[in-house]
Amino acid sequence: MNKSVSWGLRAVTGIAAAATVGALGVMGAGAASADTLCQTAGDSGFTAAVVAHPGQKITNKTVDATGCDVGIYVDVPNVTINGVTVTGANAAGILAEATSHLTITRSTVDGNGFNAPAAPYPPGTPPVAGQLDQAFAISLFGVSHATVSRNTVYNNGRGGIGVMDNGPFDPGRVVGLPTYDHNFSVTDVTVERNTLWANYNGCAIVTSAFNEGNTVSNIAITRNVIKGTGFVGGADVGGIVAQSNGPDSVVSNIDISRNTVTNSVEGGVIVHAAAPGSSTRNVSVTRNVLSGNGLGNGSGDRPDSTVGVVVDSLLAGPLGQANINTVVSRNTISNQFYGIWTQGPDAPTVSRNDITVTAGGTPIYGMN
Repeated sequence: MNKSVSWGLRAVTGIAAAATVGALGVMGAGAASADTLCQTAGDSGFTAAVVAHPGQKITNKTVDATGCDVGIYVDVPNVTINGVTVTGANAAGILAEATSHLTITRSTVDGNGFNAPAAPYPPGTPPVAGQLDQAFAISLFGVSHATVSRNTVYNNGRGGIGVMDNGPFDPGRVVGLPTYDHNFSVTDVTVERNTLWANYNGCAIVTSAFNEGNTVSNIAITRNVIKGTGFVGGADVGGIVAQSNGPDSVVSNIDISRNTVTNSVEGGVIVHAAAPGSSTRNVSVTRNVLSGNGLGNGSGDRPDSTVGVVVDSLLAGPLGQANINTVVSRNTISNQFYGIWTQGPDAPTVSRNDITVTAGGTPIYGMN
């Protein structure tokens, strides 16, 4: 296992000042086409084909966001998106930030995220002014009390579904523009029964805390089906990630259960305390079906490093990060060299998993 690999996200060790890129409202990811009316997306620096209003129900329509940075932008409460197709956005298909009580259900998000001037893959390379730091097909940044359910998310250029905090480090804003001066923690989000494939250069489903001292808690990631497709449009990183990325941040009470993850470029499920003093707490990885994941951690030619579940608190060195009370149980893991791979002093509780490994492999492997 390559200890230097990054698990799909960059750890934030400090908020650096970025260069000014212009006034708010200036589009950060390309000019609008003549036949698409793009609106200013709040203070994000992007434009959007649709900007939601408080309490709005956006239903049963196709949003062609060609020429716009975002398909649907939400920064107000009590919005429902149902039965919608979102396609063609330069960056995120749906971008919601600093709000609450959002429902996204029975929608299709495809063909977005291929034209953003995004921070380059692999993560770990600092962004430059004008770039978008994170741009999942469905991006929830600083959004609490939300449900993302029964959607089809495929053929997007920056990953699938992201649930993250917001604050001075704002993953949904043009790098270099002014950001929030206080943290938005995240709680009570359900991501369930979605189908995802071919979402390149990012993970399929991520829950993460980026801002220093911030929290992301009470997240349920359940009954999703994720099918990795390799390297057709970049690395289809795939997988499900729970990760603390900001110094002293906490990601807690995360339920990752009854998902099916196959052929992800990285591990099937990753629990990672990445930043100094940060922690993951009470993460439960149960009853998932995982097969053929971690295909060389991006190289595509290292079957000896395929892995079903990763629990890690030492990837960036022993800087006070910890995995506390991680449970890995009742998963069915097959076609992996390592069934469960752990690193760090905080070993997970492992029980009642059905693990079948490839030739020479190890069902449960731990490093301190």
